[in-house]
Amino acid sequence: MCKKNSGLRDLWTRLKGYHLSNKQRGLYAYMGWSALKIVAIYALIVVPVVLIARHLIDFNHIFQNIVQNHSDGFILGVFFVSESFLGMIPPDLFVIWSSKFNSPLLLLILLGILSYIGGAISYLIGYWLSNRPVIKSYSERVLYRYIVFFRKWGGAFIIIAALFPFSPFSLVIISVSLLRYPFKYYLLFGIARIARFLIQGIFYLNILNIDSFFS
Repeated sequence: MCKKNSGLRDLWTRLKGYHLSNKQRGLYAYMGWSALKIVAIYALIVVPVVLIARHLIDFNHIFQNIVQNHSDGFILGVFFVSESFLGMIPPDLFVIWSSKFNSPLLLLILLGILSYIGGAISYLIGYWLSNRPVIKSYSERVLYRYIVFFRKWGGAFIIIAALFPFSPFSLVIISVSLLRYPFKYYLLFGIARIARFLIQGIFYLNILNIDSFFS
């Protein structure tokens, strides 16, 4: 019993130290400020646009045209390539696209998994760049901002990039791998990417009033 209590105290001490360290380094302030910016963007731009579109545009008609012109596999392939190489297309578009399915929850999980795997490919790209001094030096200058954040907050910055909308997840992971951050820690912290698609998907689907979401 004493050993068990001692272990719990040691764990609590480490967690408390980690919390104080993050607080001193400004991690929570950054997360709070980022959250406020995201709320403002959604409140002032995203929500009004979606609500206006809901009354002016027949989404079912749009989704039917998408299905007719492009297969689901093609769209998922485009998403996977985008998430693997620099995040070229906003994930929000694919999250909204998922509402055309009878069970969008499953598709949101699939999108999260594909994005997670895409992040692993981004890691390999960064690792490849790290072995080429000239390209690595240029990449570090381009990605300097993300490298600074990562050096300041470590793996917590991967979780932030994975969860927060509008964050360039692929670029963050490339920055991380340029510094040879262990791949196993990406695999751990990057799981938050799946949660991001579920959270954002529920938000969008509620706005669009998709009654079949839980069917």
